[in-house]
Amino acid sequence: METRRLRWEELPIAVRTAVQDRTGPVFGAQTMSGGNNSALAVRLHTAWGEVFVKGLPRAHPQVWAQQWEADLGVQVAPIGPRLLWHVEAGGWSLLGFEYITGRQACYAPGSPDLLLLSQTLTELADRPLPAVALEPVEWRWAEHVGDPAASEHFAGDTLVHTDLNPANVLITPERSYLVDWAWAGRGAVWLDAALAVIWLLTNELHTPASAEAWAASMPAWHRAPARSLDVFAAANAAKWSAIAEREDWAQGLRRAARVWAAHRSR
Repeated sequence: METRRLRWEELPIAVRTAVQDRTGPVFGAQTMSGGNNSALAVRLHTAWGEVFVKGLPRAHPQVWAQQWEADLGVQVAPIGPRLLWHVEAGGWSLLGFEYITGRQACYAPGSPDLLLLSQTLTELADRPLPAVALEPVEWRWAEHVGDPAASEHFAGDTLVHTDLNPANVLITPERSYLVDWAWAGRGAVWLDAALAVIWLLTNELHTPASAEAWAASMPAWHRAPARSLDVFAAANAAKWSAIAEREDWAQGLRRAARVWAAHRSR
């Protein structure tokens, strides 16, 4: 669901005041262009430093996803930016994060960003499950497998990000960071590596073999039974085909998922 992006100045005064109670005076605001799910996504220049703020009206149908991010809070750092505060005021829910100066990841073959991403995903896979309520993610593919019980292949007890769009991977000289944890949940330890394979394949210079070779650099990949990967690839081909029927932006993912599924079915 695409959400209209507002500028900082368009927020109600009560909302801006509540934020500045946490940040000090705001001297400048830069609206961010990435992402479709936040009504507010802004870099604020404040008396106490820079902060990234995202938010939704409390009446928005996806405000639950933002609540998940709030619940995860500081527990995703340093894999993701640290949550500094959560404000609810004037009918809005807003999250303030440390601002990370970085660029969007490049998924082209040979990109050094891919090594940084594999290191971050390995760090995430090795983490204990945080003590917060996390949704089991396998239901997201249940309608796209022949037998709904087959989605149990994707179940597990690892915190997974699940949305590895390169816009959600920030690259700095030291490491990569995963941002936008709205679709995080609990799933199989290999799930993020497998989802990243599909994103790599949206770059048509990758082949299924090269994308899987990259994934094989992560220990979690080797914990995936071959049959589970086969079922997962087929489920994603069905899922992205269905989404692409109604959403033009999903065409590349449909192609990539179909290419991977065909590779896995040989």
